[in-house]
Amino acid sequence: MTGDIDAPDRAGAAVHPAMLAVLEVAALGWELFPAAEEALRAWHGRRVPPSGPGLDLAPTGAVVDPREAAYTAGNFHRLGADLGVRLFPFGRTDADAPLAVDELGRLFTVDHGGARLLGESVPEGLTALAQGRMPVRITARRESWTAGPLPAGDLLPEAVRAALTAVYVLHRHGAYSAREVRLCATTLRGIGVRALDRAFPLPAGSLEAAAGPLARNMAEALAAAGVRTQGTELHLSVPPPPATTGPLATLTWALAVGASAAHPNTATVTLTAGPGASVGDPAKVFAACAHALVRTASADSAWPAG
Repeated sequence: MTGDIDAPDRAGAAVHPAMLAVLEVAALGWELFPAAEEALRAWHGRRVPPSGPGLDLAPTGAVVDPREAAYTAGNFHRLGADLGVRLFPFGRTDADAPLAVDELGRLFTVDHGGARLLGESVPEGLTALAQGRMPVRITARRESWTAGPLPAGDLLPEAVRAALTAVYVLHRHGAYSAREVRLCATTLRGIGVRALDRAFPLPAGSLEAAAGPLARNMAEALAAAGVRTQGTELHLSVPPPPATTGPLATLTWALAVGASAAHPNTATVTLTAGPGASVGDPAKVFAACAHALVRTASADSAWPAG
């Protein structure tokens, strides 16, 4: 990237101090990995000053020394769990915010305002600090939209078709291959009582063929619980299968219908994910799924091509 700060040539005298610093930090329980070692060998001891008036916000300098961020394990371990990667201390900004590099070589910071991605590489991240570029905030994702109105007499079958559309979209865009649809039914008399909360495995065969049997299975379960769809809030969700790992393990599609007395046939649809879906490939998957689901919410076909 033009204007990025270049790593100095550290072959020689600076390598030894860098590895001594790394060993001190590792002795505190941090796990070293190749991307962190490579970055610290190249950058350790570098002082990066702020540059210019700031493109998006006030610029700040930084010092590269893992010992400056070695005692921030809690914040960076939580961030690593959200992202599905390991992090290693890298340094500290002039504003006293610790820096860390992850297994992909990305540069992050955590301060009182939360966690942020500074750059997809160390040079990019340090340049962003020095030039005052806006970082990417690591935060939970949520998209919500309405679908419907659903046919008054066919709330459940239409909700099931919407759920299977979500199954298709999540698979098509590389999120995961769902194995079940969860149905939660809450009666709306008084304070509301959860009458049914059960996961239904997807029937074998195509999704189009699965819609009818799945809706019948759910209808039979509701009847056995003494629940009618009228006057009941139906909440269907497509959770990730247990084997899903990383940020996409927090990605969930859900639909709620029947909660509003004024608009009982209008469904509210949400796509949610944890903070790890803010950046990288998980962010791209989330955006692609949200776009496809919104685009098909009022489409004639439940099985989009893209």
